Amino acid sequence: MSKSPSSAAEDVPSPCVQVCELDADGICTGCLRSIGEIAAWGGAPAAGRREILQAVARRRMRQDHRPDRRGDDGADPPTDPGART
Repeated sequence: MSKSPSSAAEDVPSPCVQVCELDADGICTGCLRSIGEIAAWGGAPAAGRREILQAVARRRMRQDHRPDRRGDDGADPPTDPGART
């Protein structure tokens, strides 16, 4: 028996981490989806949800490679105590 399109979409887990705050670019700081992607998620078929997850993965890669990236705990990166400011 094959799955219905709606149940197939439900098999694609949401990237939501319950941290819902948009940055200056309109991207959620928790799940890295745009407001449009968040709004579309509920009605998106599995293929659409996978496309959104691919966009999230690309954003995460860019974010992880930023030189000014904060630590996983959200704190500022450590500074050199001997550095002059």
